[in-house]
Amino acid sequence: MNTLAPARDHAATSPADPSPSGLPTAARVAAVTVLTSLPVFLPGAANGLISAEFGWSTARMGAVLAAYWLASLAGAFVSKRAALPPAVERTLAAALGATCLGLLCAAAVPAVGLWLSSAMGGFAYGFTQPHTNALLMRRCSARLRAFAFGLKQAAVPAATLLASMAMPALAGRAGWRAVFAGTAVLCGLSAVLMARTAAPGDRSGTARRVGGPALRGDVFLLALSGAGFFGAMVGNGLGGFLVLSLTSRGASLPVAGVVATAGAATNIAVRLIAGWLIGRVPRVAWVALTAMFATGAVGTALLAQGSLALAAVGALLAYGGGWGWAGLLHYVIGLPYPGREQRATAYSQMGVSLGAATGPMACGLLFTVNPDAAWTALTAAGVAALVCALLARGRNVRARQGRPPAGVQPLTQKASTRTALTEHPESAP
Repeated sequence: MNTLAPARDHAATSPADPSPSGLPTAARVAAVTVLTSLPVFLPGAANGLISAEFGWSTARMGAVLAAYWLASLAGAFVSKRAALPPAVERTLAAALGATCLGLLCAAAVPAVGLWLSSAMGGFAYGFTQPHTNALLMRRCSARLRAFAFGLKQAAVPAATLLASMAMPALAGRAGWRAVFAGTAVLCGLSAVLMARTAAPGDRSGTARRVGGPALRGDVFLLALSGAGFFGAMVGNGLGGFLVLSLTSRGASLPVAGVVATAGAATNIAVRLIAGWLIGRVPRVAWVALTAMFATGAVGTALLAQGSLALAAVGALLAYGGGWGWAGLLHYVIGLPYPGREQRATAYSQMGVSLGAATGPMACGLLFTVNPDAAWTALTAAGVAALVCALLARGRNVRARQGRPPAGVQPLTQKASTRTALTEHPESAP
């Protein structure tokens, strides 16, 4: 894989993860991602029940969901400016505790609690994402690292599936509030376990801190953050409006649900397979990333057509490509910044969070005018994401020719060659 600068091996083991591969850390990070994602996906799954009980409009519920992603943007911004703590697990435990409290508020006093849950859960999610990115870079072996990122990001659509299955299965008998409360208890227990995971004296979070110029203004970072922004518009617009679009064209609700479920499953599979593949063939990372954005744009273009068959195919392509890029994007953006992965990936997370809030709101406005216009707009967003990724790739190639971007410390020729051959032996002449 082409990287901005030869990345040192971050996979130092720590007392908190004695496994040489870092697989236990990857599993814990995926679990945290699932739980901190639920404050946005549970209200989405219970949308009809909540709106019927309180007489809320779809626009109001959409605003509740958008609040999560705006709070996530704020969390990522704060994380960008914060130092990585000595024991990252304790920060993750605090985030799970905040998520627990927000969900309890939503169950107890929904009129106010749903807003609090979105705000607290979104901030916790946005703040911890760069922390978990740094944790994966430093605890996972070079061969497992890309797969670990895919596993972590596959946890997001997995959370969508869990919320979609739990709400109809449990809410009918116990009520949607009970589902929120039960999830809150699960987050609380996980917070206790996560806090106990951090071994006394573990300073792995600060062991590899690296100084250097500010990352602000780095074209590579800004371009990939733009790709995350436009790509998240596609993914979250798709998640919010696919079923409605299919049913408005004559598909039954069960059929539309099957298409959406198949798309989410495709999304999970693509994120995991891409991580596994890049771990074994690192040089294809950029090809895979740009191909995903291109495939997603084709998928949303098909969704703008009138045929249900084309729409179903488009949904699979859009889910697989237009929303399958997330793990690979954070991996690519963090790799060239050893010791500063948290701050680098905070930029991409800010772009993703802003796009996740913008996409559904834009689709909601366009859908009332013309459903096809919403998919046309998302196709344009997918093309913009592809352009941003190509711009970052071009910047990356120029950096490898001797012009590293701001914030990346150039190595001497001797050290560069030695590190490149260690990290990426396939690039040897």
